[in-house]
Amino acid sequence: MTHRTPRRHWLGWAAAAALLASAPAYGQKAPVPPEVAAFPNKVVKLVMPFPAGGAGDILARILADGLTHEWKQQVIVENKAGASGIIGNNQVAKSAPDGYTLLLTITYLVQAPSLGVKLPYDALKDFTPLTRVADAPSLLVTTDPEITSVKRYVELASTAPGKYSYGTYGTGTTSHIYAELFNKRNGIQGEAIAYKGAAPLLQDMLGRQLGLSFVDLATSLPYIKAGKMRAHAVVGTKRSPLLPDVPTFTELGFPGLEVVGWYGAFAPAGMPPALADKIRTAIEKVVRQPETRQRILDMGLAPASGAPENFQERILSDLVNWRRVVQQSGISLE
Repeated sequence: MTHRTPRRHWLGWAAAAALLASAPAYGQKAPVPPEVAAFPNKVVKLVMPFPAGGAGDILARILADGLTHEWKQQVIVENKAGASGIIGNNQVAKSAPDGYTLLLTITYLVQAPSLGVKLPYDALKDFTPLTRVADAPSLLVTTDPEITSVKRYVELASTAPGKYSYGTYGTGTTSHIYAELFNKRNGIQGEAIAYKGAAPLLQDMLGRQLGLSFVDLATSLPYIKAGKMRAHAVVGTKRSPLLPDVPTFTELGFPGLEVVGWYGAFAPAGMPPALADKIRTAIEKVVRQPETRQRILDMGLAPASGAPENFQERILSDLVNWRRVVQQSGISLE
């Protein structure tokens, strides 16, 4: 299936870009309102829109622990799974912009508009981007003993239409897009089986109910190291230092899988700039701490905090990049 993104969406993105360009520069000094100075004075909720046990959940808990220590106030993780993250995202979009409900979500936030998904929120207008917390490389993994390499998978699957189904974190998620793009480029027909996150998908792979999938390195790394599943190729422009022997798809002669997903921290739209700056600064301080950085790296993620304007620019560029990838994959959810 093909999908044309409605012109009004692009007009909306262009308008959002203009607003970002005209916004006051970050870092300007201004008196700190009393409510910002007192923040936080009660429990802060960090919403993770995917189930417990996956990489996002682990990362959220690392971040929550660090913020609890930094603020001397409890930060709890609330898993609000469903609809490829949309349910949890929407909960935060509809929350008060007072800092007590935050979101740690994935790239799907900016992929969904290109998929034609009917969203209960606007990805650009209903959130305050805080910072990109980590980049999340994905890779092709298998438990099917027949699939001994990427080349072998292409040989087998291209001559047996429909034989090799694959798992995804949900319809239209990164794992789905990568798989459909790869299959389409290589003449493969396979059924996509949608799960509510990485953890249940991996459980079925380990139980041999499912033979292959594109999964994030963070979630699959322990099973790869234990020899319970095999990693064949990594998405991106370079290999992961945690799996230096696993090549990129481009190295193997299968280009087109270079765009890497991320985990980002957001707040509801309308948050006072001083409060957004305070929360952003705390998150970035936590991510920069050597112990936290190492925990994130050990997960298979790459710490990626930076200037807020860089994250906003990344969001806008990703809207364009993922639109291209989605069109090539042929996925549409309309």
